[in-house]
Amino acid sequence: MPTPANLNEFLENLYTALSTGDIETWISMHEESAVFNISGNTLISGQVTIPQLLTEVFPLVFDPLIPETVHFGLRWKLMCADDRRATVIFEGESTTKSGNPYNNRYVQILEFGDNGLIHQVWEFFDTDLANRTLFDNSNSEALQTAPFAY
Repeated sequence: MPTPANLNEFLENLYTALSTGDIETWISMHEESAVFNISGNTLISGQVTIPQLLTEVFPLVFDPLIPETVHFGLRWKLMCADDRRATVIFEGESTTKSGNPYNNRYVQILEFGDNGLIHQVWEFFDTDLANRTLFDNSNSEALQTAPFAY
């Protein structure tokens, strides 16, 4: 599972797509069977497939936010990489529909498949901030996910 030879260019494209809302490009950089492990104790924590991420997780995260204020994937920095994984830190900025800022910092560990696409992601962020800002007034139940795994 090698990291792409052009890792910095790959990451620039990945986080630019995320920060500009270019979901089509962002999705194309992941395997169809990609798995996301979302840390913490939130409605969205656990292990989900990319289809579940798109149809169940994204609505819970993005629906409370004013769409034109959403910018995730900002100021990313590659912290370390080996022959199959890369660890990246980045920030997200947005405003909730109730007018509160939701500015969080994320760490993602990306594991690449033999095809150079993202095979698995482990994501860490301030889950207390997410719970207070995005999920406190939610009537949603926690997603049915597999446990976070590594």
